[in-house]
Amino acid sequence: MSPGAVPRERRLAALVVNYNSGAFAVGCVRSLIAEWAAAGRPRETLDLVLVDNRSPRDQSAYLAEIESLGVRVVRSEENLGYAGGINLAYAQTRGAPEDFVAILNPDLYFLPGSVEPLLEYLATHPECGAVDPRATIDPGQVFNLPRNLMPTPWDVLLLNLSHRFARVGRYYAARRVRLSMAWWVDPGAVESDFLSGACIFLRRGVVEQLGRPMDPRFPLYFEDTDLFRELSHRGYRLMHVNRSSVLHHWSRSSGAGDEFEAGEGARRYKISSRLFYEKHYGRLLAALVRRINTLGQRWAARGVAPIHPIASLGLVDDGPRLEFDRPRRFLVELGLTPNWLVAAAAVGEGQSWRCPPEAWAWLFPGRYFLRALDRDSGAVLGAFEVFKSTPGRSEPVTPAELESLAARPLAASG
Repeated sequence: MSPGAVPRERRLAALVVNYNSGAFAVGCVRSLIAEWAAAGRPRETLDLVLVDNRSPRDQSAYLAEIESLGVRVVRSEENLGYAGGINLAYAQTRGAPEDFVAILNPDLYFLPGSVEPLLEYLATHPECGAVDPRATIDPGQVFNLPRNLMPTPWDVLLLNLSHRFARVGRYYAARRVRLSMAWWVDPGAVESDFLSGACIFLRRGVVEQLGRPMDPRFPLYFEDTDLFRELSHRGYRLMHVNRSSVLHHWSRSSGAGDEFEAGEGARRYKISSRLFYEKHYGRLLAALVRRINTLGQRWAARGVAPIHPIASLGLVDDGPRLEFDRPRRFLVELGLTPNWLVAAAAVGEGQSWRCPPEAWAWLFPGRYFLRALDRDSGAVLGAFEVFKSTPGRSEPVTPAELESLAARPLAASG
């Protein structure tokens, strides 16, 4: 750059794939545009592209609204899968190596102050290949999503044995919490081998080295896992930036529980799983992983082995409350199974914890499992079963809701 020249404003190519998530996609792009403007960045440096992956439900009104916001909308004539949709969106963009690329789920919502820390970290750390933000499943930021563990054949074995053997389940859960604790409480950036595929920010030069954002052979799931493996193999660091927080309206496209298992998402998941293990571990180990998963599914169908004695809190539709024997620094995990293989977490201090009703309202109806841990000793303070009968939120958060929540103190977060 010549002396006195004005530095070029870096651009962001934001890529979104929509599949039956129109209302959430509208919220996603609106929130990103708002955050871009709040940071004082010119609108013309934000290149938003949304690919509709041949959604079976009518999305025309939502897509028209998104186009009215200056977003380029591509209506695919076939379902390309998530990776294929992201690649198609990326092909519509142009930029320089120092520019940024964001791979976004449609059910994200960018909370105030969420974009700049991600861009700043990438711009100042050339050794970093990708970053992601802290992700919460409710706008009050009560429940934070955990760190994903890089899937390996060993991890698959432990995970499936956890369905049947409580001792293995306790070991796996303790390991997961140990690896996730900094994810939840560290105020800075945390290095990991696996980020959240729902919201990934990269430099464009890194994407160009790969040749495309994602491997299009993955029909759905594992495309992000594969991306992180590729980045790590090229010597890049992956960083979780806790100064940035986004809301992830969990499972609004694929559903959850029986709805997911009966749908197209489950079929594509199995295909992608096989491809991932064959690509990175070879066909022999991939076949072994399939056998282990099949056995684990049989065990899970007969009932997952609880890893702690569990007390029932019964039907609670306004948010459960837990009492402790004395003031503590605690962690409360929320999971769908009594071995807490995957669990969101609320972190706080005190002698009791109450899940705010407005946070509980976001969850789907069904059975949930809570367990409370002492953050200093790791001791289990209690494990509970709770039922929710009211429907989960079917509409995305609104700016007015966020303004209302901003006027209240956030849940304790360490």
